[in-house]
This record gives sequence, structure tokens and C-alpha cells, in this order.
Amino acid sequence: MPDDEISLEIPDAVLAAVPEYDNGTEPVVIVDFQGVVLGMNKPAEELFKMESRDIAGEFVEMLVPTKKRWGHQAYRRGYLAEPRDREMDPGLYPEAETSEGEIVPVSGRLQPVTVGGRLYVAAHLSRDDRPREG
Repeated sequence: MPDDEISLEIPDAVLAAVPEYDNGTEPVVIVDFQGVVLGMNKPAEELFKMESRDIAGEFVEMLVPTKKRWGHQAYRRGYLAEPRDREMDPGLYPEAETSEGEIVPVSGRLQPVTVGGRLYVAAHLSRDDRPREG
């Protein structure tokens, strides 16, 4: 469970560093240093078929298919140990799970933003309809 003391508000400085959150057409989910979802923009709400307020405060793994949640926690911890702007590893076949249980192949980029000594991560996502192996 996330710390109760963590604010679920996205700092203005984070929003300034991630203009796609308010102005873009790509789905963006912003999490804090614990992996707690702070919000998602309208395109992300459409992708996940849920409203931002319904997932805010939950761990980001709630947006990952059940069978991949434990693995995702390990990847998230590794990323947080060495955060850098990078693509999600396509060899891991990233997937998202909608509120309706639909599994959606995705691709994306992780963008770390540090504000006031705290790390936030913006996940820039897109549906990935390319053929996949595995």
C-alpha cells in the first residue's frame, strides 16, 4: 500500500515538463517515486476505459495485466534505481489492461522528472498493433 502521506496532486513543475499531459493526443500516465498513479490524461482515460480519478492513488501495476504485475514491479524498481528517459523494452511485449479486462499491446517512453528532490515518471503510451512474437 502506498504511504498515506504522499500527495496525489501532480506538481505544476511536472506538468510543465510534460506538456503532452494537457496538450497532447498521446496517452500519458504520471506516477510518483513509489509507482503510485497520480493521474492520466484524457487520451489515457480513453485507452484504459476509465477516468483518472478511478485509478489515482493505486499502484501503476493495476494498469498492467494480472499475469504481468509481479514482473512489472521488479522492472519498475530497476527503473527507479537508474531513471532515465528511455523507450519501454519492446522485447518484453508491454501490455495494458483496460477497466473492462481487455489486454492492449502498448509501446511507450518513460520520462523521469525530478521536482523538489522527488522523482516522478511520465509514461507516454500508444497502442501497439504491430505483430508480436511469443
